[in-house]
Amino acid sequence: MKNQRNSNVEKKALGVVAEDERQNWTSIAFIWIGTMICIPMLMVGGIFSSGLSLVNIIIAAFIGFVICSIIMILTGIQGTDLGLPSTMCATKAFGNTGSSVLMSVVILIAQLGWFGVQTAACATAFNALLGLWNIPFSFQLSCIIWGGVMMITAVYGFKFMKVLNYIAVPALIILCGYGTFRAINIVGMQALISNVPESTMPMSSAISIVIGLFAVGTVINADYSRYAKSRKDTIKATLIGVLPAAVLMITIGAIMAIAAGNYDITSVFASMGLPIVSMLVLILATWTTNTGNAYTAGLAAMKVFSIEDSKRPLVTLICGIAGTMIAIAGLADALQVFIGILSSLVPPIAGIMIADYWIIGKGKKSNWYPVEGFNWVGIISWGVGVVVALFFSFFSPALDGIIVCCVSYLILNSLFGNTKLAGRGKMVLHEMESLEETA
Repeated sequence: MKNQRNSNVEKKALGVVAEDERQNWTSIAFIWIGTMICIPMLMVGGIFSSGLSLVNIIIAAFIGFVICSIIMILTGIQGTDLGLPSTMCATKAFGNTGSSVLMSVVILIAQLGWFGVQTAACATAFNALLGLWNIPFSFQLSCIIWGGVMMITAVYGFKFMKVLNYIAVPALIILCGYGTFRAINIVGMQALISNVPESTMPMSSAISIVIGLFAVGTVINADYSRYAKSRKDTIKATLIGVLPAAVLMITIGAIMAIAAGNYDITSVFASMGLPIVSMLVLILATWTTNTGNAYTAGLAAMKVFSIEDSKRPLVTLICGIAGTMIAIAGLADALQVFIGILSSLVPPIAGIMIADYWIIGKGKKSNWYPVEGFNWVGIISWGVGVVVALFFSFFSPALDGIIVCCVSYLILNSLFGNTKLAGRGKMVLHEMESLEETA
């Protein structure tokens, strides 16, 4: 019986996903839809409502997520072609060691941060729900309880995440639809459209926030798309799973915030007329997204510390515990600052991977191979892109970083691609697996 239970726990981490393990594209799309339907999306929509008209909010969300989707498709197809997660896909552009030290660490920190933000949001919603019955409850204990629930789901892996999202997504869509309908009835569609904030936010800043909000997603699509059966399935899963739901959620967050006169999303949901149902679905929304954060953090940690595939559940559990501690520490209060940092650090990674696989490698699996050690061409290019994104941005830090990294990598690779700066030579996957098993 023990073996049967263990068979339900996903052990696949850094190894190649075989053809018979591939999933229908709808499974991947539902995971992304469940990820998009989350509290930060609603919060950003609410924040936008204080600086943009509703029409401009929709335009900013659409442009931002079109850019994200294009980048995700390019990085995701590489994962589909190779059957590998994102950190392994980067072992040519950054080198095997470089991928562990740079990319995996950045993604690990980012996902642990998001796990903390989401866990804190869930704990706040749960405590607000108990407050309806005048039941006081410790925020820290609430973080521990809900962080534990979310990390356990992530421990079981892709199959359980898929089932959770099949259940949660319809309920979330219904509630958000109800919230929108109620907000329109309270304020009126004309008032919503004509709402003009006292202070205005530049469109470029709004687009940058949108890209930064989903910065990690542009890089880690391969963690899920490695299970897709074809490139076409990856494109469908990404476009259908990300773009409509993301734009809709930011728009709904803005509409409900305008109607409620408050962009504190917990207060907005509590004022919707169905407080108990609203809070329960709010918790469910956080659960579906945060499970993905813990899952991806676990995969990144596996690469950072060169841990064998069979330890994926334990590593994911440890990452969930670390993320819960971050929630208790109060990182959620710095959400906008956190998004700003992510928009400068994470997207440039995608620019380098795209340049390496699609331009230099011509998008062919046969032209890809892991590189031993550090590929300093990729690492230096990433550094250049981050500096530009942080200090010399000319449009959107996230997008600027991607473009600069892509160009820098192509130039440096043409100059130093055949030298030791580009790593200590080619590897094959079974050599890498042997290194991980003996680490």
